[in-house]
Amino acid sequence: MRSFYFGLLGIFFLCGFTSTLPTTKFQDTRDGMGYSAVSIGDLQIMTNNLKFQNEFAYCYDNLERYCNHFGQLYNYHSLVDNEGNLKNNICPKAWKVPTLEDWEYMILGMKPKVTRSKEGQLVYHVSENYARLQFGGFRSHEGQFYFNMGKEGHYMTSTETYKGWATIKIKRQGEGYDLTISTDTDKNRAVSCRCIQNKENLVQQN
Repeated sequence: MRSFYFGLLGIFFLCGFTSTLPTTKFQDTRDGMGYSAVSIGDLQIMTNNLKFQNEFAYCYDNLERYCNHFGQLYNYHSLVDNEGNLKNNICPKAWKVPTLEDWEYMILGMKPKVTRSKEGQLVYHVSENYARLQFGGFRSHEGQFYFNMGKEGHYMTSTETYKGWATIKIKRQGEGYDLTISTDTDKNRAVSCRCIQNKENLVQQN
């Protein structure tokens, strides 16, 4: 486990580290979808939203053309079995859904300027969208409404909290981007997914 965990604890490491342009291309053997990935520290993160279809995956406004561009939207139930145990069957082989700690590690790698909102929430402002996060919006927990496509990107973690689960939001702010962390997202809300893996475990699929 990494020795630092800065987002919720408010420990700020502002120096960052090198993020590189996409160097990895691979194919999901389950459906033939192709993806690329970028290195942030010792992690690789996909630079495309996941498009794998399962029973808890949805297209924005139920329109396939949005899935083709923004990928599927997944709720927390896509990550667990019937007993509530965490599973990992939505990401391609050798890849996984990031934990909250993984996301915080990658946000650190984006060299953020950290401030607080008026409500006291930590805001991580970055000058570059290193992982090419997309603004695919989200599906409401009621399942009837979709919001903020083109304005915000919402990303899943595999971290359950006592109030729900943890998700990440990105939106444009000035000449850069603001990222925030929510730890009370309703488990029925559906958001985008970016899978990760450790660089040393990198598996290229051709």
